Amino acid sequence: MPSAIDWLCAAFGFEKERVVADDDGGVLYANLTFGGHMIMVLPVDGSGLAEYFKQPYEVGGVETQAGYFVVDDADAHYRTAKAAGASIALDISDDEHGGRGYACRDPEGHIWAFGTYDPWQPRAAPQTESTGLKRGLAMAAVLVCLTAAAAAAGWMLPRPLAQGDDLRLQRDASAARERLETTAARTFALDAELSQERSAKDAAERASREAQEQLARDQGAKSSAETSARQLEEQLAAARRANESAIQRAKEAGAQMVSEKGARQAAERAASDAAKELTRERDARQRAERSAKDAVEQLAREQRAKDEAERAATQAREQLAQALADRAGGDQEHAKQDEQNR
Repeated sequence: MPSAIDWLCAAFGFEKERVVADDDGGVLYANLTFGGHMIMVLPVDGSGLAEYFKQPYEVGGVETQAGYFVVDDADAHYRTAKAAGASIALDISDDEHGGRGYACRDPEGHIWAFGTYDPWQPRAAPQTESTGLKRGLAMAAVLVCLTAAAAAAGWMLPRPLAQGDDLRLQRDASAARERLETTAARTFALDAELSQERSAKDAAERASREAQEQLARDQGAKSSAETSARQLEEQLAAARRANESAIQRAKEAGAQMVSEKGARQAAERAASDAAKELTRERDARQRAERSAKDAVEQLAREQRAKDEAERAATQAREQLAQALADRAGGDQEHAKQDEQNR
């Protein structure tokens, strides 16, 4: 019993208001406070109720009642209870009432629930079994059974009003209203955030679809550009084979890019370069053809000049021969005359 009381104080934040011991030092009962309320913890044995109680470990862990306590910070309370060894039954989460809470078992297997939702605060909340604290956890403190070496039973007792309690109750009411306003503001903020998240999700999905469509278009454009580049390369290769003496070299058409868009641009640049190279090679071939034509014309001119020179030489030879012949004839005539004269 004393260890159970100490555990409740360490794990759940109860405070010892009064512990009554018997002559042997055993605990007769203990009053533990929690906020503005109090529970009484006492052994079941000897109370006249022992025949009506079974501990959870005696009935397969089943619990028929549980207590719910309002706390300001459910997450901090959850961490403290878990660190003290509480077995978590329902993990910390937001509930359908706009609050946040959890449920756990103490070392004896009894279920306790703690949360920020205050049932005293007016609000219209649907009763569902969605998330958070489920139906079946009483929204008020109820009978609790504890044991250390023996079982104990306790009841939630209202603290009697004392001098100054009116002011405290007013402060509690004001604090409750503030919690309500804070919860309402938090709910509104969460709704707005959820709306923003949904809008962002929709925008992201649209952007993803558009990106996929753009990627498909880019891939189609890339394929078309690569096809054009291949065709130009084939034309370039054919031009090289047709006029190898006039072709210097062919540039590589296309380059591997790290992205689809970059690949498309590279392919387009390669196609443009190939077209320019083809133009240059065609110009080179035309220049070569013009050079060949000029050489043929020059050869023809030289041939004509040679023919004219040969004709001139022939005429000169003929004239020389004629002159020689004429001279020879004259010489013969002179010889005849000389003979005649003799």
